[in-house]
Amino acid sequence: MTAVGAIVAGTLVANAEWLIGASADAKVRATKMPKGVKPSVAEQNKGAVVSWSAQEIAPGVKMDRYTITAHSQGAPARAAIVRRVDSTGGESQSITFAADEVAGGTWRWTVRPHFASWTGAESGLSSALKFDPAPSARPADVVAPRPVAPSATTAPVTQPTAEPSRAPTKPAAPVEAPPREEATTAAPAVSSSAGLEPGVGESVPSASGSAPADIPQ
Repeated sequence: MTAVGAIVAGTLVANAEWLIGASADAKVRATKMPKGVKPSVAEQNKGAVVSWSAQEIAPGVKMDRYTITAHSQGAPARAAIVRRVDSTGGESQSITFAADEVAGGTWRWTVRPHFASWTGAESGLSSALKFDPAPSARPADVVAPRPVAPSATTAPVTQPTAEPSRAPTKPAAPVEAPPREEATTAAPAVSSSAGLEPGVGESVPSASGSAPADIPQ
């Protein structure tokens, strides 16, 4: 794009002169917006760092911003990732594309410079970087399901019935036999009178009262 007017205090005037900045420290008869600089890329922490040299629209006047675009090179193609970067005023610029943005794809980058309302042409494509897919969830990240409380219709769990304790059985007390009754009837007295048969070897006194024959008189 060719600037053929002049900017004075931010207003374009037909002057064939371009005054840049309120301090009027740079003047250009005619200039072009340059094409973007082809960036360099490097993988870092599974993401991509894109770097390029700062550009000027006129000597001593740097671009005020850049557009950085990541172009998918894989199949199927993914949507481009576009970033806007303000100029730092330094000799180089850089931006990082995070790992989750580029994971599982192959990418190349371009740079497009901007100044005020002007935009330069897009740069050539950078070298390509291929990134591995994002890792799946690790076992430690899997949350175990919570145990489900039994519903009202769930059969209750039967607890084993405790066997009642049995007290040791005491031996039955022996049954005492009733005391035997002693005979209370007195034995009849033995009469010494006659009527009893004498025992063997016994002599029975005669009725006359005389002594037995073998008894000496």
